[in-house]
Amino acid sequence: MIALYLLILIDSISATIIIPLLGPLLIDQATLVFLPEASLPLRNFVSGLLVATYVLLMLYMAPVLGRLSDQWGRRPVLLLCAAGLLLGNILAGLAIEFGSLALLFLGRMIGGATAAAQSTAQAALVDLGSNKARLLSYSMLFSSLGFVLGPVLATGLSHVSFAAPLHFCTFLTVVALLLLARYREGAAAERRIDWSSISLWEGVRCFRDAAGDELVRGILGCFILMQVAWGGFFVFVSVYLMEAPRIDLSLSEVGVFMAIIGIGFCVSNGLVQPILAGRFDMRTLAVTGLGLNAVTMVLCLMATSAYQAYAAGLMAGITINIAYPSIVTMLSDRVPPERQGWILGMVGAAAAMGWAISSVVSGGLGGLGHALPIVLAAILMACAALAMTVAGAGWRKLSEAQGKSE
Repeated sequence: MIALYLLILIDSISATIIIPLLGPLLIDQATLVFLPEASLPLRNFVSGLLVATYVLLMLYMAPVLGRLSDQWGRRPVLLLCAAGLLLGNILAGLAIEFGSLALLFLGRMIGGATAAAQSTAQAALVDLGSNKARLLSYSMLFSSLGFVLGPVLATGLSHVSFAAPLHFCTFLTVVALLLLARYREGAAAERRIDWSSISLWEGVRCFRDAAGDELVRGILGCFILMQVAWGGFFVFVSVYLMEAPRIDLSLSEVGVFMAIIGIGFCVSNGLVQPILAGRFDMRTLAVTGLGLNAVTMVLCLMATSAYQAYAAGLMAGITINIAYPSIVTMLSDRVPPERQGWILGMVGAAAAMGWAISSVVSGGLGGLGHALPIVLAAILMACAALAMTVAGAGWRKLSEAQGKSE
């Protein structure tokens, strides 16, 4: 179990460590590494495209690897994912060292294509057969720790060089890979591969399959809308805080802000959400978390000091992770044990789709005004809360019916 949680941690660090570096690498004229002669709108678009490249490959491959883990076994897929993360981090570090934007894109592509570690590790935890909601919440706690450590490592080690955070992340991935090599699945987890049921089109076909289930379709649609909103906020709020005249945070202060969001993740996943889950149903928590998160985004826009931004960031981290595990649990409850890899891979793909859309759209808007991506994110998050009140009603009726039958 330790190996699974550790891989989730490293996966989150690998995904987030580059985000605080996008401003210095592509936006700030004083520290530009890539595209120094390009216009600001183009550099904003490329920064969004770097995030979108990672998540688009994750979107396509996470369901493939999730279904493969249902048949081949969790361990070989987890090892494959860890190896891909390692190669992606190596290439990204070298790309910054040598100023090669093409190599940076290649590293992000490889990392994204094998970024199913979290969903596969979560499926392995579900296989243990104990409290599903608690295991998923704790897995997200380690994911949240990665969101804390990623920005902290990025801003701290960037004083050495902008490539140093990626080099350190490479080292962490090697450690995770070595420890994961000792992980063994239980005998019940042995599976046989049916290659005819696994296709490279799975990244597209999985959405068609999900659309065939009315409850999955509605909840998954809300989840995607949430991810579009959160992705736009999380990726571009650092640029807004560094460039907005009335707040103008430094890179170190932005690193603190991002880390505080991650602390909010940890507080929510490790304490707040598990306590609330024992008192309220998942639909109520999802709607409440989404609505409150939209409010915290507005508060970030209204902040005029670093401390006001920190407070809003903490609440943003707490509220989004009241909603996230609640929605994932709702989706997981819809399928039998033998399809947990598929549905959790589907969750990863949906999250990737949301982040890909938000990265491209918000990247374009960022060139017109640094506040626009945050405004759009707040509006979309409020829409997700409203949509969940409708989509979650069917889930609640089903849960009540299952409770009566038991």
